[in-house]
Amino acid sequence: MISKVVWTIGFLIGTTTHSLDMIYHGWLPYDFRPLPWNIYWTSLTFLDPLAAVLIWVRERWGIVLGVAIMASNIAVNGYTFAIGYSGFLVPWLLQCAFGLFVFFTAWRHWQPSTAPVSQGGRSISAMRD
Repeated sequence: MISKVVWTIGFLIGTTTHSLDMIYHGWLPYDFRPLPWNIYWTSLTFLDPLAAVLIWVRERWGIVLGVAIMASNIAVNGYTFAIGYSGFLVPWLLQCAFGLFVFFTAWRHWQPSTAPVSQGGRSISAMRD
């Protein structure tokens, strides 16, 4: 249960960040990077809350979406930081920490358990928190 709450909080923080960027700077607010980056970051306004909901209602889908979001976000923001956007350092480090948590709990979810194979892995909420 605690893992799901942490996932939800993390993805809702992302939702808030991207929503505020759109409120203050308009649609596709990230014009300091090429259009694909702008579209990607803007799409997180919708994908982050979807991951936060799915982790509760369709756990497997939420895990897959959450891992995909964090892997791509860490890569895109890390690259952006590496090419000279120093303002990305602290957010990127925080994303890396959250990403490690997401990757670890997802990995634990997919590990075989002592439960019958038909159950298909462990629930995030059933893992030791």
